[in-house]
Amino acid sequence: MDYSTRLLYKDKIHPEIYNSNIPIDQKIFLQEQLEYLKGDFDKLLEDIEKYAVLPDIEDYENAAYIRDYRKSIKK
Repeated sequence: MDYSTRLLYKDKIHPEIYNSNIPIDQKIFLQEQLEYLKGDFDKLLEDIEKYAVLPDIEDYENAAYIRDYRKSIKK
């Protein structure tokens, strides 16, 4: 991604999503989900956490990481 593209998205994407090191298409997907949740970033994280512990997913390590992060930003 070139510098001008980064500038274009910086004002459109939540800072936590923008500053993550995931691919831009995943950033856009997460931003769309966040907009669906009316900007409630904690709700987005909660939904991702719940998804991670579904029987077919069972990504407990990332679920715990998200849980701990959510707790740390609520303090």
